[in-house]
Amino acid sequence: NPDNAPDIVSELGECVGDKDTQMSRLAVRSMSQIACRDVGGEGCAESIARRLVEMLDLDVSHVCAEAATALVDVLRKHPELKPTVAPPLPRALRYMTDTDGKASVVHLLGECGDIVNEAPYALEKLIDSYDDIKSANVKIALLTSTMKLFFKRPPEVQKMLGRLLAKSTEDVSSQDLHDRALMYYRLLSSAGDLKIVENVVSTSPVIVGHGINFAEEEDKEQREALMKEFNTLSILYGTTSENFIAEEYQVKLVRMPKEHPLDAGAPPAADLSVNGVTETLQQTSIGEIAPEAAPAAPVASGEVDLLGFGDEPVAAAPPTAAPAGMTFEPSFNITGDEYQAKWEAVSDSAALSDMMLLRNQPASTDLVESALSLVNMSTMASGELPTELKFFLYAREAGGSGMIFLIQAVIFKPPSDLSISITIKTSGGDQAKSHESSQKVIDVMKTALKDFI
Repeated sequence: NPDNAPDIVSELGECVGDKDTQMSRLAVRSMSQIACRDVGGEGCAESIARRLVEMLDLDVSHVCAEAATALVDVLRKHPELKPTVAPPLPRALRYMTDTDGKASVVHLLGECGDIVNEAPYALEKLIDSYDDIKSANVKIALLTSTMKLFFKRPPEVQKMLGRLLAKSTEDVSSQDLHDRALMYYRLLSSAGDLKIVENVVSTSPVIVGHGINFAEEEDKEQREALMKEFNTLSILYGTTSENFIAEEYQVKLVRMPKEHPLDAGAPPAADLSVNGVTETLQQTSIGEIAPEAAPAAPVASGEVDLLGFGDEPVAAAPPTAAPAGMTFEPSFNITGDEYQAKWEAVSDSAALSDMMLLRNQPASTDLVESALSLVNMSTMASGELPTELKFFLYAREAGGSGMIFLIQAVIFKPPSDLSISITIKTSGGDQAKSHESSQKVIDVMKTALKDFI
C-alpha cells in the first residue's frame, strides 16, 4: 500500500546487489510488479522506473538484463513513462550481453523510437550483423521493433527494414521468426492502406485499472487447457473443444495410469510430428507404449490385457507362424523420441506402401494389436475414428541384421471400401535390401491378420 511501498522498494533495491543471483533477480521482478499493479500510490511507478533505468548502467549482466525485462512490463502498463525510460537505451544495447536482456532493450527501442534519435542506427547495427545473432528471441524483437519504427520514422528505416525482411524470411532457425517475417512482408506488399498495417503492428492495448494483471497472468488453468489443444480451432475460439464439438465427435485421449510400470518420463506417442504423423495423431487416441516385456496374449473371451493388469492369469493362444526368413526380436522397445527421429530421417519416397482389401472389419484396435503382438510387432500408438482405425507400429528383425521397421497402418471402415493401407520405413541394417525386407514385413502382417484379410 502507499504507506509502506517506499520502504519495501528501498529494501528491494538493497537486495538487487545480493551475491545470490536468484535473489537479485527476484528483487528486480518484485519492484516491477509493484509498479505494474499500482499498489504504491502516486509517483511510485515513476520512482521504480527511474531505479530500473539506473540498473541498466550497472556492470552486472544479470541485473541489467532483469531490469530491461522489467522495464518492458512497466512501459506496457505506464506508456507515459517513455521519456524516463528512453534516454539510456542505445547505450544499454551496446553493452548488454545477456540475450533476454538484449531482446528487451531492442523491444524498448521499438516502443520509444519516436523520441530516441539514435534508435534506427542502433537497430541497423544489429541488422548488419544479423548472421551473427544466435538467439531467436533477439531476432524476433529486432523484426518487430524495426517494423514499429518504420511507421514512426519511415525515411530512415525503409531500406534497413527491406534488408531485415529479406534475411528473416529466409531464416529457418525459428518457425515463429520466419512466419512473422512473411506476415509483415505480405501486409506491406498487399495492403492498400498502410494505416491499417500500422494499426496491426504498432497498436498496443492500454491497460488501466488498479491491480489489473497482464493477459498472460490471467486464468492460468484455462490457458493450460488451451495449450493442450494448440494448433486447433480451440485457440481461435478461446475455449476448449468440448464447448463447441458434440460429444460423439470428440476425440478422447487415453493416457497411461499413474501406476503404469513404464518410465514416467517417456514422451507420449502423440508428440510424433513428422511427415504427416502430427495430423494423424492429433485425431487419434493414444495407445499404450509397448513395454520391454513381450505383450500379454489375448484372453479367450476376445478381450486383450495389453498391460498385464488382469487379476487372473490368462491362457495364451498359440502364436501365429511367421513366414520363413523374417522374425522379430521379442523384447525390442523404443521411445517416442526415438521413433520420431528415425521416422524423420527417412524420406517419404524411400518408404514402401501397400494397400489390400479386408474380408472382415476388426471390432477394435485391441484385436489388431494383439494379433500383431504374437509376431513380436509392437504398438507405439493407436486409435479409432468414425471412419478408420489407425496404428503406429514398430519391430526389429531378429538374427543380427538389426533393421528396424517403422509402420503406419490405416484400416478404412465402410462406407469406404473395407481395406488396410500400410506404409513402412526402415532404419539400420542393410538399406540396399530395405524394400525387400519391408515386403517380407507386409507378408508377416498378412499372416498375423489372416482373420481379417
